[in-house]
Amino acid sequence: MISWRLLIFLTLFLLLSLHSWGGDIERTATSTVAVADLNLPSKARKEYHQASAAIQKEEWTKAKELLIRAVAIYPNYAAAYNDLGAVYARLGDAIHEREALRQAVLVDDHFAPAYVNLAKLSVADHNFPEAERLLSSAVAVEPTNPQNLMLLANAELLAGHFAAAITHCRKVHALPHAGQALAHYIAARALQHENEPAAALAEFQNFLEEEPAGPDSETARREMAALENTLAGRVTAEESAAPLPSH
Repeated sequence: MISWRLLIFLTLFLLLSLHSWGGDIERTATSTVAVADLNLPSKARKEYHQASAAIQKEEWTKAKELLIRAVAIYPNYAAAYNDLGAVYARLGDAIHEREALRQAVLVDDHFAPAYVNLAKLSVADHNFPEAERLLSSAVAVEPTNPQNLMLLANAELLAGHFAAAITHCRKVHALPHAGQALAHYIAARALQHENEPAAALAEFQNFLEEEPAGPDSETARREMAALENTLAGRVTAEESAAPLPSH
């Protein structure tokens, strides 16, 4: 079982990681284009662009009104629904935030940012299996997105699916993953639960090589030292239990 202290740490980490836009929720990246949005009407696109400008100025009520107009013109506008969810998050309206995000994946079930943002809400509710399901959907859409892979691995760790967490951490390692050093930390924790202390120690070392002075580095060093002591004690115990050589 994961200790309550670690559970709090990892939950906070997952929430902070999911809060990738303005401290709250992930907006639609400029490179993310929903399939249904390719033929959207120019009027809807204009409302959306005006909403984006309002968001940059933190004019949340104005942005909400513009995005509502955009989806009224074009009801299949997944990016607008996702950003509307982001705006509702800023306005503290969790009910409409969730509704907007659900509508985003309803109109386009291949729209990864909305799955990630819905996962954030599930984590806030401590519903880790649901967060895992939603992040699995995001990864299915974007299988080479290292951040989403790392977030999925963390949700799997919190849900107790350690082997799956290790698998997804290794997929992160196989990709360019600048800024995702915590994947090594997650892998280390999962490997400890799988009773693979030597492999866990190597992951802690990888984490510290990539993030030697980050906010979680000292925690990793302490855990690494404890693990080294455990391994040293295991070796001593095995040596003591070994039969004496015959004369």
